[in-house]
Amino acid sequence: MSTIKYIKADNYNTPEGAWRDILQFIPLDKKLWLPFYNDGTAKCIISKLGYESIHYNKDFFSYVADNEYLLIDNPPYSIKDSVLEKCFKISRPFCLLLPLDTIERKYFKKYTKGLQIIIPDSRYKMSKSSPPFKSVWCCWGMSQYIGNEQLIFL
Repeated sequence: MSTIKYIKADNYNTPEGAWRDILQFIPLDKKLWLPFYNDGTAKCIISKLGYESIHYNKDFFSYVADNEYLLIDNPPYSIKDSVLEKCFKISRPFCLLLPLDTIERKYFKKYTKGLQIIIPDSRYKMSKSSPPFKSVWCCWGMSQYIGNEQLIFL
């Protein structure tokens, strides 16, 4: 069981538009690991878009999905530093929806090698009150799908 706790108020459902933005780069035959459950609606959206996924109501820090799954999700923002640390520790390609200001954080600087940032053309509207910041997709190990550009503007 994980001892890492997050603030429930910063756990937002990913809107369909955000999923469409990132999944335009991912082939339909790829399986997705959506480790941040929130209320479980992500699996419904992903299925509707034609992707197979695993989306368990489990603690992200207590398990790892099989290597065939790409980690793509929207973690609770209060634990994003711990999430990034685990992602790099397991050396799994990932796309995480994070606040834009994450890229200026001191802890983030150690993760910039091979990182790609996908910047949407507008702020995402979340299912409940939207966060007061713009979010971007921070991706690592995804160049075979996204290409080699470090910054991608949608």
